Amino acid sequence: MVITLYTFFILFWLTHAEFVEGNGVPDKIMASIDNWFLNFFLLEIVLKTFASNLMYLKDGFNLFDASVVILSEVLNLLGIIIKGISVLRLIRVVVIILRKITGNQSKLRH
Repeated sequence: MVITLYTFFILFWLTHAEFVEGNGVPDKIMASIDNWFLNFFLLEIVLKTFASNLMYLKDGFNLFDASVVILSEVLNLLGIIIKGISVLRLIRVVVIILRKITGNQSKLRH
């Protein structure tokens, strides 16, 4: 559910400038909202990695996702805002949909 909300947020952020001329939502506010999502995803990755005893990172997609989130957090701490890197986090949506369709679940045992 959070990923779906994040998807709509990123799509809005990337496209709202085209629809609202001059009176759009300031990038600072949008970056703050993105930061909240980023911290949520970082917490999720840390908790899943801890709970799975590092098995979470043995899946290629999960390792890629963790790398993107950690890189985003580092850039965020340095004060660098790159909208495009948020799109990489949306790959998570594609992988979740593909895993649901194919029935191929993560390597984690529930």
